[in-house]
Formats: sequence, C-alpha cells, structure tokens
Amino acid sequence: MAISRETVAEVKRRADIVQIIGEKVSLTPSGSNFKGLCPFHSEKTPSFMVNPQRGMYHCFGCGEGGSVVDFLMAHERMSFPEAIGALAQRTGMKIETGGRRPPGERALSVLEDARSYYHDLLMNRPEGEAARMYLRGRSLEEDAWSAFGLGFARDGWQGLVDHLSPKGFSLDDQLQSGLVRKGKSGNPYDMLRKRVVFPIREARGGCIAFGGRAISDQDSPKYLNTPETRLYKKGRVLYGLAEGMEAMRTSHRAVLVEGYLDVIRMHMHGIPEAVATCGTALTADHLEVLERYVRQVVLVFDGDQAGSKAAMRSAPLFFNRGLEARVATLPDGLDPDDFLLRYGQEALAERLSAAVPILEYLVWNTLQTHGNSPAGKERAMRELVPLLAGIRGEAARDMTLRYLADLLGVRADAIARMIRPADKAQGQTPSVAVTADLTSRDVRHQQMALAILMHQPGLTAMAKELLRPEELADADLRRLLERLLSLTDQELEGMNAEQLAERLPDVAPVIRVLVMETPRRFEALRRGAEIPQFESALQYEIAMIKESYKDTLWREAKQATGSEQEQLALRRYFKVRDQLCAMKSVATSRSAIYDGEKAAAEKQRIYGGQVPFPNWRKRTSPEIAAGD
Repeated sequence: MAISRETVAEVKRRADIVQIIGEKVSLTPSGSNFKGLCPFHSEKTPSFMVNPQRGMYHCFGCGEGGSVVDFLMAHERMSFPEAIGALAQRTGMKIETGGRRPPGERALSVLEDARSYYHDLLMNRPEGEAARMYLRGRSLEEDAWSAFGLGFARDGWQGLVDHLSPKGFSLDDQLQSGLVRKGKSGNPYDMLRKRVVFPIREARGGCIAFGGRAISDQDSPKYLNTPETRLYKKGRVLYGLAEGMEAMRTSHRAVLVEGYLDVIRMHMHGIPEAVATCGTALTADHLEVLERYVRQVVLVFDGDQAGSKAAMRSAPLFFNRGLEARVATLPDGLDPDDFLLRYGQEALAERLSAAVPILEYLVWNTLQTHGNSPAGKERAMRELVPLLAGIRGEAARDMTLRYLADLLGVRADAIARMIRPADKAQGQTPSVAVTADLTSRDVRHQQMALAILMHQPGLTAMAKELLRPEELADADLRRLLERLLSLTDQELEGMNAEQLAERLPDVAPVIRVLVMETPRRFEALRRGAEIPQFESALQYEIAMIKESYKDTLWREAKQATGSEQEQLALRRYFKVRDQLCAMKSVATSRSAIYDGEKAAAEKQRIYGGQVPFPNWRKRTSPEIAAGD
C-alpha cells in the first residue's frame, strides 16, 4: 500500500507525540520539552527528551531519536506502513489508497465485531451459562475472562451469520474472516459452535483469529482454530503476545507453553511473559517475532517422552539465532495449568529459575534413554550430532561441540569426526577444527574465567596483570579476552551480556554462545558470593589456564631442541611457571575462600572438591626466565 508524503506529514502533524510516548514512558515537563527514562537502554538519570513543537524525541544517552512514527517502529516493532496505519486510526484519519480497499480491512472489522459478540454471550447472555460453568470448573474467574476477552460460541449453525449480516458485512467479508464457511448447498454456517472462544491477537492487540475449546467431552475435536487467512499465519502468531509484550520487554524473557489455558493461568499467577503457539509446532518465524522483545526463551515441557521429542525438534531452531533457549520440565502428565492449580505460583517460578540450557537437557534426556555406559554415550552422540551439523556459524558450532563433549564426558575431536559425515550428507563443508591436545576441561576453565570477567568487571585490572590472551588455546575465547581487556572497568560497569555483544559486535556470537554455556559452577559461585570469592575463583581459573599453557610450552621446547625457538619456549615456560608459584602464595594470603574448614566447604560447593592449585615445582632458572 503506497502512502503519499503528504499523508505521512499529516499523520505526524495530527499525532500527539507526548501523549503517545507518554503511554510507554513516564514523562515530566522540562522547560519546553518533556523528559523521562529512555525505553531503549537502561539508565538511572533521565536523558530521554520529547519536543512537542518539533514533534521529535531524542535520547542523549544512546542516541535513539526521530518522529512519532520512528518511535512506534522502534518501540513497538512495527513496519512503516503499520506505524502510519496505527497513528491514522488513532487520529481518525483515513488513508487514501487509490480507491482500493486495503486487503483484509473488512475482515478485521468482522473479527472485531465477532469478538464483541462472543464476549457478550459469555458475560451477559443466558446461553453462555454452560461456558461460565465450564470456566469456573477450571478455576478460571471473570477477571481472566475480561483480561483475555474470552467468549462463547453458542450451539447453532448461523448464530454469528445472523449477527453479522444485518450489520452490512457481506458473505465474502465473513468468509475472508475464517469464522464462516459455506456448506455443500451453498449456505453459510458458523465454524465455531458450542465452544469457549479465545480471541487470538496480533502484537498491537487487534483480533485476527479465534481458537475454540469444546465444553463437552463428547464434542470433538477438543480444540479448533479458525483457518489461516490473509491476516492470520499460524507459523508467525503467538497467543498471549499482545497481553505479555511489555512484561517480556522488561524481563527479556518469554516462557513458551502449549495451550491457551496454560498462558492465561500463568498470566493470572504473575508470569505474564507466557505465550503459546496456535496449535502448531514452533517455527523459525515464531523465534523471529520473539527476538524483537526478548533474549531468552524458556520452553516448558512435560517430563515425558513427548517433551523430549518436542525439545529435539525445537533445538535446531535456536542454534543459528541470537536467542538463549532453556528448558523447564514438569512432572509427567502435568501441564502448567494443572501444575499451578496443584502446587502454586512459587513452585512454578522455581522450575522456571532452574531451567537448563536446551542442549544440556537433550544430553541428559538422551543419556536417560540410552544409559551412561560407553555404548550408551555413543548412541547418544549419534542421536545428537545431526543437531550440531545444522549450526552454520563456525564459532558457535565449535563452542557448542566442545560444550556437548564436556557434558558427555568425551573428547571433542571424537564428536567432530562424527560430524564430518553429517556435513557431507547435507552438502556442507566441515567447519569444526578441534585441536587434538585441547581437552574439554581446558575450555571450561577458559569459559569460567571469561564468565567471571563478564559478570564482575571490577576484576579486569587483575586479569590484565595475570593473564595474556595468547595463553588461551581456544581461538574464539582468546579473541573475546582481547576485546574484554581493551575495555575499562568503568566501561564494563552495569553492562549485561547483550549490551556487551552490541558493544563488541565482532565477538557477539562468542558472547551469546558463552552465555548459553556458562559453566554450572559459575552459577553456584554467583549465588551469594562476595568480591573476594570472585577474585580467588578468577585466580584459580587463570592458574589452571596457565598450567595447560605451561605444558604446551614444554612440548614446544622439546620439539624445538637446539634452536632459538627452544630458548624462547623455555623462557616462556619458566616465566609462566614462576607466575604460577607467585599466584599460589598471593591467593593464599588475599582470600580465605580456600583456607580453613569453612573455605573447604565453599570450595567443595563451587568446584566439586578440586584442588585449587597443583603442587608446582619451586625451582626456577633466573637466567632463562629473565627473557620473554
């Protein structure tokens, strides 16, 4: 739909930018402007200004700015025509379209009128008593009916048709809405009958389709959705998005469940980020929609075989996107609706908080099926390897491979050898290069050190003093460390992982994969740990990295016998060895985390009883170590 410049200018002129932005941002007068906290980045002091005279907004903190149309496009994730259309509708302005009626406009009116009709039947009419009894029997009260606009389709073939026709909606309008069908005789009839009706809304709140739930167990199917139309594409629409959009923006999280009642129950129990697909499997288009609002998706599955299969189907969709996927499981046979009624909000919140990375869930579930024996692990590897073969980014693929190897307790190169045939089967060039002497434990120490630095920026100076990027064997992590050490503590302060990825776009994929694979012992450390504990933990990880690097230098020295390279490798070897000895004494004196019974218990909790520093040799060679 082409929109003239004059129309755009008139829409902007009529729209009250202060009122529209003020619905999303708390604005206060400041001279001739209005100011507030920027909705596009985190800040404590207002730097977001709106100028009503010029019809413009600007944030002096992050640089976002533009007209009221730009605001809707940025904040509401609208396209340009959608933003213009929303403002035109709000100001009562009709957009000229060359005499042609915009596609779907009449169908939208039909759907909205039908929503009001169904809702009135449920709330006020005697015919709706059966539906009211059903909903109360499901422990769903009237505040939920109103919040989600629930309705009732009565038991009759032409109840909706008889309601719409006198209002001027033609049969073609009704058929395009998907709510009315034409029988073999040519007569129209209602698609939804004797059902509780769930309006399905697009992100801006407009009704685009309906789902219907039979109120009698004798009626089938139990759930029935209106068909796809020009307005409604099941593979892109998420139920509950319109109601939960603001909560998702705040928490940066979406909770994906399966049913409409699950979504409603979770919203009414303080989990407004819940959404569901509309009777179809999760698609890449669904994730594209979610990426506009969140950074993490928690998938809630039953703890049975069906849940495992759903996770296996969903996992590949996440691997090539910027979304972190986690899985929360419920007891067998319970959906979120049942679980909340039985155990309550706090129990479900705990399950969501304990959600594990999707790959970890798949490994655990696969090992449960095949067993933890060598033969079982091999079968698990063969089942999981095709997932890795679908990861396009080399860095993300390599790190995911190492993570999988660590979870399975096998060498990364063993999995890499299995991936190559899968690559060839898919016509891909193998992209995973695994260093033979690099074990998964080495990588986990490097990941742990970087996780601490990303979440505790006050330790950057210590890292610069103790660790050099070349000491990290993993190329991607080495590049990330270089970029982290190039920033100051002040620059890192208050910056979350996603903001850091935006600040360092060249290593953004590595950051996102690292967040997905954050070592479990880091999560244990972060719960209640103080800065001195982080300091000692970082020193421990650096020590383990240096220990591996020292071994590498020793091998290089042996391979370069009688050459200048041997002398250089030996100098570096002894220097790293002396640093390790010094770090041992510094750690002992600076922190009590590894001293005494209390420290031993803390060490056991965080590191599973590993000895924090090995017994390094005390002898040095000052003559050789003096060089670099």
